[in-house]
Amino acid sequence: TLSKMGKTAVFPTSTTLLYLPTMMTLTPHEKAQARHHAYTLIGRLFVDGLTPALLPFVQQVGELTAVLPTTPFDEATFDEAAAAHQHLFGFNLFPYASIFLASDGLLGGNVTEQVVGQYQRSGFAVDSRATSPDHIGHELQFLAFLSAAEADAWRDGLPQQALRVQQHQRDFLQSHLLHWLLPLVTAVSAIAPATFYVALADLALQLVLEQYEQLCANQLPLAQADPLPQPPDVLAQEKTGLRRIARYLTVPPYSGIYLSRDQISQMARQHDLPRGFGSREEMLENVLVTAVQYDTLPNLLGTLHQTLTDWVTAYQQHAALAPFMAPWLHRIHHTQEMLAEIKAHSHARGVSEMPE
Repeated sequence: TLSKMGKTAVFPTSTTLLYLPTMMTLTPHEKAQARHHAYTLIGRLFVDGLTPALLPFVQQVGELTAVLPTTPFDEATFDEAAAAHQHLFGFNLFPYASIFLASDGLLGGNVTEQVVGQYQRSGFAVDSRATSPDHIGHELQFLAFLSAAEADAWRDGLPQQALRVQQHQRDFLQSHLLHWLLPLVTAVSAIAPATFYVALADLALQLVLEQYEQLCANQLPLAQADPLPQPPDVLAQEKTGLRRIARYLTVPPYSGIYLSRDQISQMARQHDLPRGFGSREEMLENVLVTAVQYDTLPNLLGTLHQTLTDWVTAYQQHAALAPFMAPWLHRIHHTQEMLAEIKAHSHARGVSEMPE
């Protein structure tokens, strides 16, 4: 079984952790082992951030070393790294599949249960006392587990077992991870450009795409069902106000994008608007309300429209992900139409008449 074959992740101490540039020259066993180490490191960095224990292994990865602080690492440096990790993943961006694939914004629901079911069928156990099982770090650790099982099968001369493990990997990628990985990576880049975690997210995407393309090298691309909940037609509702619009825009599977607290604050500053405090939804509602009061709603809507356009560009960069991004692009198109209708309404009736 997979649970017997998959090993506890152990980092190599003297070899490069990531072999992406030379993956084609490796044996199947070496490829699987390399992925095991890479997914293990990346997954732990997503969950724990940059810690003293992980730094020696990070320093073996050129893509990550290039964005490390140039000053020597000391206690203060690691404190700053912990603060950056918390600000990104604890305050701005919640890296859970449920946030991207469900509309209630809650952890532990159907999306989480489906992920746990896939873990259990493969014999993978995750310590979810601190973080929900559908955290991106845990999902990458699951791929590390499967890669270790595959490596063991190749090493032991069990090619059929190795192919069965590859099927588990392919199923997990196609049925789940690839439906939300690029939106997550895009959100990281939008919130914290040119930082360690952008490089980490890009590396995770590169690794997953490389694996997916190899697993599906001899298969036709499969049409993907739309995994996202259907968005409500908020403008068709008689009592729709700015609160419902803010709610719509801050639910990723409705709007097609992820708006963080920092991004909402940046929009407020750009248009000289107070933003208030609270959840992302509350902050955006405050910005929309004050935009109406200050007669700047059309300009704010223009900024939101440009943000949506930027996400479209990001979603279209990877041809292999086109079937998985189609539902997200459809949501963005619908959101753009909604914003255009709101803008037309504000011009026709005067922004001061927009309901709050």
